[in-house]
Amino acid sequence: MHRVRRALGSLRWRLTLTYVALLALLLAALGAFQYVALQRSLVSNRVADLRGDLQEAVRDLTGQNAVLPRRRPAPTPSPSPGGGTGTAAPPNPTAAEVRAVLLGERCNLVPAKVVAQVATFLANRTSLVSGQSVSIAIYDLSDSVIGNHIPTSLAALPRLDSPAVDGALSGHESAPRVLDDAGGAGELVIAFPVRPAAVKREVPVCLAAQLGTPTAPIDDVLRTDRNGLLLGGGAVLLLALLAGLWLTERTLGPLHRVTATAGKLDDEVGTLARAFDDMADRIEIAFAAQAASEARTRRFIADASHELRTPVTALKGFIDVLRRGVSRDPESLEAALSAMARESERMRMLVLDLLTLARIDAQPPQTPEPLDLNEVLGGVLDEGVPGMPETLERRFAAGPVIVTADRGSVVTVARNLLVNACKYAPGARQVWSTEAQDGLGGFTVLDEGPGIPAADLAHVFERFYRGEKTRAREEGGSGLGLSIVEGLVHSQGGEVRIESEETRWTRVTVRLPAG
Repeated sequence: MHRVRRALGSLRWRLTLTYVALLALLLAALGAFQYVALQRSLVSNRVADLRGDLQEAVRDLTGQNAVLPRRRPAPTPSPSPGGGTGTAAPPNPTAAEVRAVLLGERCNLVPAKVVAQVATFLANRTSLVSGQSVSIAIYDLSDSVIGNHIPTSLAALPRLDSPAVDGALSGHESAPRVLDDAGGAGELVIAFPVRPAAVKREVPVCLAAQLGTPTAPIDDVLRTDRNGLLLGGGAVLLLALLAGLWLTERTLGPLHRVTATAGKLDDEVGTLARAFDDMADRIEIAFAAQAASEARTRRFIADASHELRTPVTALKGFIDVLRRGVSRDPESLEAALSAMARESERMRMLVLDLLTLARIDAQPPQTPEPLDLNEVLGGVLDEGVPGMPETLERRFAAGPVIVTADRGSVVTVARNLLVNACKYAPGARQVWSTEAQDGLGGFTVLDEGPGIPAADLAHVFERFYRGEKTRAREEGGSGLGLSIVEGLVHSQGGEVRIESEETRWTRVTVRLPAG
């Protein structure tokens, strides 16, 4: 069904159907005109025939050689059964009386019986002249039927209305009408004034004749014509449809070829356009990434320079103090050397952290291997770092927790988390646990220290970010520990999450791909 609608919606079918529809409208208009013209012609011819039949009868009755009915001799009076004598039959009208009735002379003076007899003779004569199935009714001036010739009965006669009969008695022929007889059959009925053709229209008439003829012959001709129009029109439209399809196919052939060529060209141009769009998107992404990388690099260099400047400045200051002669005081010398050692260590750790971040950014080749987190974390905790609390719990899984990762990276992550927990929550209770879940192996570090403020929690993985900068510098922090943790975990295909409630606890969770 979809294909049919799609085909009918094509340009070829739209043009052809439009052409056929216009042709159908034209044929319908011509057929209707021809049908109506033929109907009028058939009715007009039949009316002319009836008019001619009536005029022929009138001419026969008024002509010089008219054969009038003989006057029958008057019957002799005969005694009636009651003893009286019978009434004699009315005499036949004379030729002069007949002509007086038909010529409209002395209509009111001619005896009614004479008029009735003339009407009956006229009806019979008209039927003989016509030679066809014609119903005839003759009306007098009182609109009464006084003579008729009807094949069936007077009750089956379709009657014209009084205005039509009155118009005929006034000398005007009525318009033809189709009326139903008692049997439901159609009959063409017309009312004519009864007078010779040579008599002027102003001369009054004594009689009006209603002539009716069945419409069956006319209907048969119209039905034949209608069927012929339908069959012929259908055949013409079918031929027009086939010819239209053929002509439009030939006419639209070059257009189809142009469309096909344009479609192929459009596909190629569209592919090229999409390729350009993709390339432009990639270039835009590359430029955005390069701009972001450059911004991070500039920020990193600025932060690293700022962090390195502090220990370098301190070292330079202590060297100046030594040059001014503080070396002669053993206590001052020891204090200066101790401070210089701390700053040097701090600078060394800072440089190491910067190198670690540089390696992470450069994505150096790693050697992932199956590791047991219980064994790796146990080694880091056994080695320890300065400031480890006495209450450090190990809640490791009962069995091995195997992950696939670079051993050195995992060790660095664990040590940095241990250093941070000892530095920012000194003496607080720590809990280290491991577990394997959902295809990942991981560990969690929980300390019951001061926690992290909510405003700082979202920035803890940013490089050189410190919520308490002054205190961090005094303790040797650089703000790179958690950045290194995040970078190393992500490079192993894992994830790291930090949660905290200020003044109560901090929890860091690391997840790595299971081995």
